[in-house]
Amino acid sequence: MRHIRKTVRNIKFIAIILTFCLFASCNKYARKNYPKLATKSESYQYVNSCFSADFDDLNKLPETAKRNVETFYKNRLGNEYFKRLEFKSGYVLSDKPIEIERTENEKSILALLGQQKEKAECDTILSFPIYSVVYNLKIPEVGIGTVGLNLMMDSNGEIIKDVEFPKSDFLNIIPIDSVHSELIRRKIPSEKLNIDLWFDKKNKSFVWSTNTLIREGSIFGPSCFPEVEYHFKMDAGTGKIANYEYENNTEYFADRE
Repeated sequence: MRHIRKTVRNIKFIAIILTFCLFASCNKYARKNYPKLATKSESYQYVNSCFSADFDDLNKLPETAKRNVETFYKNRLGNEYFKRLEFKSGYVLSDKPIEIERTENEKSILALLGQQKEKAECDTILSFPIYSVVYNLKIPEVGIGTVGLNLMMDSNGEIIKDVEFPKSDFLNIIPIDSVHSELIRRKIPSEKLNIDLWFDKKNKSFVWSTNTLIREGSIFGPSCFPEVEYHFKMDAGTGKIANYEYENNTEYFADRE
């Protein structure tokens, strides 16, 4: 009888262990544990100017330039997303000294940074001044925490650098939840998993990219950059899924646009 009770206790103990292991295994692929939001920073384009200055308010621009910038963003994004834009920063590039209203303290800081110093030569083809206006756009309902948008436009309203934003109907973007579904289907654990958002310049669309951190980068290690394992990428406009064609154990910045 004592032997039977001992056997029952052992069976219960094993059952508890198995249940715990099963729960832990399933939890690795739980949808709630995958990243909920992805971000993308704005990109920049170098312009060889003689003078530059930053501004923290769109109202500091000439009325025509301000109107051109606002019209562009409204037409490019549509009214719904235009209303969501959050001004981040802006700067002016010119071949002549720039007149922007500043306090004396701001002027001295800019002088120290070299933003008011004249170069020997600057671009002779562009129509200065060039205005760069950066906004942040948040679309959490599809999994985009923040996407940075940088427009560069000349004095005639011509675009020097377009924003990295799909020209198709953005309302049809494939949400990050579809990425979660594919991760679960492939049984890719959530631990140290990243979901990145980048812009495909060739197809003019956003792309979800998934990878798992293998090893942190270190100046004392084999590489300064983190080592990651890439899994798959998903076109956020069409939902098309593609695997990476190169060796998985690659550096962190290998596939960035």
